[in-house]
Amino acid sequence: MRRRLLQSLVPMVIVLAIVAAVPLANYIATSTSRTLFLSRSNDADWFATMAESPLQSGDIANLRELAVRYHELYNTPVFVVDVDRKVVATSRSGVNVDEPDLKTALDSTLAGRLPAEPPALFPWRTGEMVVARPVVNNGRVLGAAVLRVPTEKARDQVERGLLLLLGGLLISIGAIVIGIVRPITRWVLRPLNDLDNATHQITRGALDTRVSTDGRAPELRRLGDSFNSMALSLHQARQREREFVADASHQLRTPLTSARIHIEGLSRLSPTARFALSDIDRLGRIVQRLSRLAGSDRPGADAEGNEEPLDLAQAVKERLVGWKAVYAADDLELIIGEMVPGGVAPELEVDDILDVLLDNASKYGAPPVEVSVTRDGTEVVMSVRDHGLGLGSRDLKKVGERFWRSAHHREMPGTGLGLAIVRSEAARVGGRVVARPPIGGGLVIEVRVPLIDDYDA
Repeated sequence: MRRRLLQSLVPMVIVLAIVAAVPLANYIATSTSRTLFLSRSNDADWFATMAESPLQSGDIANLRELAVRYHELYNTPVFVVDVDRKVVATSRSGVNVDEPDLKTALDSTLAGRLPAEPPALFPWRTGEMVVARPVVNNGRVLGAAVLRVPTEKARDQVERGLLLLLGGLLISIGAIVIGIVRPITRWVLRPLNDLDNATHQITRGALDTRVSTDGRAPELRRLGDSFNSMALSLHQARQREREFVADASHQLRTPLTSARIHIEGLSRLSPTARFALSDIDRLGRIVQRLSRLAGSDRPGADAEGNEEPLDLAQAVKERLVGWKAVYAADDLELIIGEMVPGGVAPELEVDDILDVLLDNASKYGAPPVEVSVTRDGTEVVMSVRDHGLGLGSRDLKKVGERFWRSAHHREMPGTGLGLAIVRSEAARVGGRVVARPPIGGGLVIEVRVPLIDDYDA
């Protein structure tokens, strides 16, 4: 997972770095080219000033000498042309004014316009930079002074600048990846790593392991809550298993002890009784091992049926905490109505019942959905009401039948077993399920279970 996340983030960092580096590279090349162009433009202006008088008088010997000395000093060829593009003075022979770059520069210069600034000098470009300035007298163009500037040094300078930029780019990418991307990746994956570690802890038997959900993203918080609920269920299942084994071993001890006493009396009379006595001893050792396996040797454990009654209202409120978040995520309104305390049989599976009713109300009904717990004589009533289309009188009689579904809902996903399970759970503790149409439309499902009289609210 970390590798995949890095493989996604690192290319993004590289692309962003390249996008930021392209303007910098263009600036380096443009700046170097402009600096060279401006410096040689000043020289061309000087030559244009010096050529004004020779072009008028025709005495160009001094002008040729200046051109040669400038060429030797700066390694830059220079020549002067008259208005007819005839070369009148040059630092080297063989000047062809019809070359495309020279022709373009002379066209602008002899027309009295300054040539455009040459393009940026990138290392892969070759050739010379042409700098031309008009020779003007009283507003009349007499000719032009032209410099053919070598660009090797400038291009080498640009190349060094680009290499430094590339090195800085690579260093920056490495620093961002090491200093930002990797910590962010660890931070993003930390909840998943916590879940992974917690899963390994549970596989090693530490069923009380939980993960923190504080400060996490909503999706990871829900995942953490689901994991904690799963871990809690596993812990409770293991606890019930141990309690069952411990209770079973405790309950078996008394009859085994009694049976052993009686068989000991018979063992003096019958060889068969002596074999039975050895089997009783063997069963006793098995019970003892079961007790140790359960991690509890409770001689005074409560017998089955002595558990405290379950407060149905409290159990419903605790379950609704999770359902309010589910409804809110789907933009559905869940209303908690009257909650009257009432003791019911502890084996009633309140969570399962409420899950089915609220799931049905969200899928087949319409918001708002209201949940309440009230008392009606000797019964505690858990009601779930929605404001959907409701059911007809014939359909109301079939609610709770296995695999039955309303004609309005047959195209929707489902098995038709949800309310059948609710009715079975209610019947297991002596309760019943009632479906009725409320005033104002919709549907009310009531789960009515016997009230335990001695419950102290």
